Amino acid sequence: MDAATVSTIAAAIGAAVTAVATIALWRVTAVLAKETTRMADATGQPQIVATLRPNRWTMMYADLTISNSGNASAFAVRMEFDPPLIINDEGSNSENRVMPFQELSILRPGESLSSDIGRSFPLLEKSYWVTTSWLRHPQALERESLSYTLSMADSKDVAVLGAADPLVQIAQEVKHIREDWRYVASGSRKTKTDVYTSADRMHERRQHERRRRAWNQEAEVQKLADNIAASVPTAPSDESAQSSDS
Repeated sequence: MDAATVSTIAAAIGAAVTAVATIALWRVTAVLAKETTRMADATGQPQIVATLRPNRWTMMYADLTISNSGNASAFAVRMEFDPPLIINDEGSNSENRVMPFQELSILRPGESLSSDIGRSFPLLEKSYWVTTSWLRHPQALERESLSYTLSMADSKDVAVLGAADPLVQIAQEVKHIREDWRYVASGSRKTKTDVYTSADRMHERRQHERRRRAWNQEAEVQKLADNIAASVPTAPSDESAQSSDS
């Protein structure tokens, strides 16, 4: 086999290897582009979730909450409960109330809406099949949906020590202060105050003047006693008396 034939075979092998590598690189690039598009599409879409949770003021009542946990706005939002959700109000108009948030025109990213639906005791033993659906664009033709099972048994036997929300506790304390101050403002309750008046200042000034005069009198008496002690002659000592006798 001459050199020209070997060179031709080597060139053909090199071309085949280059073609195979090009095809493999194209396939990897296509898969990567597809996954990148899918991830960008997944992170930029709305996610509508409806839940039942205890009321923030008291666990005896329940709230219906619908929220958008995605990164894009949802339009024409709809929500369905199977079996239908019943409002457990104690008022006279409870039978006329319908489930809130059945249809919403728009729900922004991170937005959450809540509504009281009455006492939570009848809901603890129930399980619902919840379906939420929405449009990613107001003119979109295809609706996106999410279905899942929601059970209120998750909140059964749950106990909270104190207020579940610190803001609720602050609001309660402010309410108590306002109610107590209402009686004071109306004059039906008196407050105990310690006021420093002009009479107190006058009394304090007089006491200060009294103490100053007493101190001056004591100083004068002490000075007079010192002068008298200095003017009285002292008795001679024993050594001086013996020297005089000698």
